[in-house]
Amino acid sequence: MEDRIKLARKNFDSYYYSFSNLSENHKRNFRIKYDHSIRVSEICGTIADNLKLNTSDKTLAITIGLFHDIGRFKQLIDYNTFNDATSIDHAACSVKVLQENNMLLDFKDADTIYAAIQHHNKLKIPDHLAGRELFFAQLIRDADKLDILKVITDYYTAPMKKANHTLTWEMPAGQTVSHMITEQILAGEQISRANIKNQLDIKVMQLSWVFDLNFKPSLEILKEKGYINIIANCLPQNKTTDKITEKVFSFLNQTIKATVNPAD
Repeated sequence: MEDRIKLARKNFDSYYYSFSNLSENHKRNFRIKYDHSIRVSEICGTIADNLKLNTSDKTLAITIGLFHDIGRFKQLIDYNTFNDATSIDHAACSVKVLQENNMLLDFKDADTIYAAIQHHNKLKIPDHLAGRELFFAQLIRDADKLDILKVITDYYTAPMKKANHTLTWEMPAGQTVSHMITEQILAGEQISRANIKNQLDIKVMQLSWVFDLNFKPSLEILKEKGYINIIANCLPQNKTTDKITEKVFSFLNQTIKATVNPAD
């Protein structure tokens, strides 16, 4: 296990450090994605342990976490943005980078890694994905969301003097949650980025991620870290937001009680 992980980390670091003559802004953004990738790989390992995966599958999960965003570096260099809507699908770019640089030649489960990474950023996993490809796609999606929620809630609890446009999307603050967003979350649906109108909508979208966490350990981490509480406390208190937070907390608690780990 350690040899495989060391090889993956060596390949990841070699690619990361292959970029030179970066501006200070690019260096900062590169480091953000580097640190995110390391944390996501660690979360993948934690979820794998809690699911009691065997050593080989835990290694696979950690590897997927490490490489899931490797296309972000090329995206920033080529397009000067992390916004997929105005550039490229960073998941597809990550797969392309892995393939073109032969980073997985020594990994027998390369196709599973590619499939999981390809689908980690989509609103929904396509119906055709099944078996191990589906399982590891679900795992990386959970780990990725959990780390993004950490970054987001750190920002909400200690906001910078200057707004972080990566997190606010340069949206207006907003006075109320949009009607369509409210309807979607109360129906237990994940919210599409395309429907977002303001920063309150962004926060509600982040709350809706609870509906797309696939494993009990992921839900337990979400609850333990208090991410939902932090985001909920950033919303204005009114009848609409009360309904939204009640829906989310109820779903989280009931799902944890009802969910059985695959290994149990």
